[in-house]
Amino acid sequence: MENMESTVLEEIAFDGRPPFLRIYKDGRVERLVGTQIDVPPRIDSKTNVESKDAVYSQETTQYLRLYVPKNATSSSAQKLPLLVYFHDGAFFIGTASSPMRAPEHPIPITYHDSRYALKWLASHYGGNGHEKWLNRHVDFNKVYLSGDSAGDETKDPDKRAKIERFWRLVSPTTSGTDDPWINPFKDQSLASLVCSRVLVCVAEKDVLRHRGWYYCERLKKTEWKGEVEMMESKGEDHVFHLLELTCDSAMAKLKKVAAFMNQGP
Repeated sequence: MENMESTVLEEIAFDGRPPFLRIYKDGRVERLVGTQIDVPPRIDSKTNVESKDAVYSQETTQYLRLYVPKNATSSSAQKLPLLVYFHDGAFFIGTASSPMRAPEHPIPITYHDSRYALKWLASHYGGNGHEKWLNRHVDFNKVYLSGDSAGDETKDPDKRAKIERFWRLVSPTTSGTDDPWINPFKDQSLASLVCSRVLVCVAEKDVLRHRGWYYCERLKKTEWKGEVEMMESKGEDHVFHLLELTCDSAMAKLKKVAAFMNQGP
């Protein structure tokens, strides 16, 4: 048994611990978490929300999942805000639908894929797109982009080394954690950010907490004319709201996001 384990270790080129994934010297990728998520589109009896999948790229057959309140599908006159959610997973694990994940598809492929999805959604502006739900129910004057997890500028050398290690895995040609792909303030065009409001949410114990505060403070110092809000969840850690969906902190965060959206653009 010991010899077998030693042989396996010798074959591993990259060991992403805590157990996220392993890359073997023969090029094989083994994902250790985030592969069991396979929830079919349906009507959720608890929330009365209906979902379905829609292909946004015929070339790559990439698809996204659409959600709409069931009571809205019975009335074509009701228009709702559009919330576009980019799920977490450090670019290489987890899948809410069908993302192109690293290392097979390194950065910036994921970013380009996200842009294609947004362009497909925008093609429904005016009610002439391919997807009826978007044509009927979306108010394209109220579009919100959201997501979880990002890079970090932690001062802890061990944590920073781990983050840089994973970042180089998903972006082999990167210049480091100051790469514009992970540090938006290396791009001088943020002053022309087209949105009018931004909400940044962080957790007190999250290793990425400082990055959220950094983004908020730096954004305020640019020539961007919008408003930025900050929310910190005390005593919570990374993506706590996904691990404990109905805990007090998660519900408070949900209410904050809902209030932010209800204010309008």
